Amino acid sequence: MLILVSVFAVGIVVFHLLEQVAPIRTEYKSGVTRRGYLADITSTIINGPVLSALTKIGAVYLVTCVPWKAEVMGEWPWFAQFALFFVVNDFLRYWLHRLYHVNEFLWRIHRVHHTVVEMDAMSVFRIHILEAVIKNCLLFLPFQLLGISESVIIFYSSCDIIKGFWHHANLRTHVGRFNLLFNSAELHWWHHSTEERGQRANFGSILSIWDRLFRTFYWPKGRWPGAIGVDGLADFPDDYLGQFSSIRYDDEHAREKFNAEFAQPTADDNGKSSEQSPPAGQDMPEPA
Repeated sequence: MLILVSVFAVGIVVFHLLEQVAPIRTEYKSGVTRRGYLADITSTIINGPVLSALTKIGAVYLVTCVPWKAEVMGEWPWFAQFALFFVVNDFLRYWLHRLYHVNEFLWRIHRVHHTVVEMDAMSVFRIHILEAVIKNCLLFLPFQLLGISESVIIFYSSCDIIKGFWHHANLRTHVGRFNLLFNSAELHWWHHSTEERGQRANFGSILSIWDRLFRTFYWPKGRWPGAIGVDGLADFPDDYLGQFSSIRYDDEHAREKFNAEFAQPTADDNGKSSEQSPPAGQDMPEPA
């Protein structure tokens, strides 16, 4: 846990400093002055140390109930454990993420993450606790029950924290053709855009090959989205409890509840208007 906390502390400071050097949107606020930043810190604490500890307690209890399962991977070489965990985890995260955008109720949970309207590095931690529970139970807990080395989980989680900072930071970066293999900030910012084609694409976590394979890859080269968030929810609650309870409402009723009108199309870097996002549950977009 100390390693992960250290990675988080150093990473957030470094990326917040880099955001001042080459921002994607110069008008965005960063740090504690950004809307909802304190709620994101609360989410970080609850979904990080607190939930991690509860997950570990649950894993230990289940292992004691079915001890024969605990040593399945324990004798494997470290790199074999990591390779299997990385590929399976990344594949499942792609499909779970895609499902969040298709299923109406799961979208209400995942919508919390998409309601940030000024992205910075800390935005990665705006996650509803139910989404964090699902992720831990479906992706991490089975491997813990199979006896995977704790160092594999720690190393992967450390990389995942840094990756999350990069994907959400207000930092202009370009990786060129590496986008064809790895999911980058260029791709993930389009996933957070209000534009339909962007938000319904780029579901991959670390690898972008799943998006290319399953026809949800979108890379408008040299461009960044003009509007971030969910159309009509610019006045979404900035406090943690408000975000937590927001899953009671579908998009239509959430817009009525929070007194926000549909966002007007916003010009992107090339001056083209963004399209309005459709309700959750529609089909995936055609490939780019």
